[in-house]
Amino acid sequence: MTELRRSPRIQIEMPCPLHRRSGSPIEGRTVDLGPGGMRVCTKRPLAADETLRFELQGIDGRARVLRQQTHDTYAIRFEMLPEPALAELRRLA
Repeated sequence: MTELRRSPRIQIEMPCPLHRRSGSPIEGRTVDLGPGGMRVCTKRPLAADETLRFELQGIDGRARVLRQQTHDTYAIRFEMLPEPALAELRRLA
């Protein structure tokens, strides 16, 4: 399989609450992480192309669900993150 990512990711597991416009937060845990996105496991389903707010070690940003990879794992792309947040993600990854 060809790697399509523009930036590298590392395997790392950490809490990552996800928030929809309404309703209670969705408990999530990262599978891997990079400056452009992450894979996250959740107990509740997410929809492709859904936008969410995420919290990750002091970083608060917006992200879009790209696809479901397994029954509980989703590929997520970060959207419109300010430079300080991107720098922190690069540091984590």
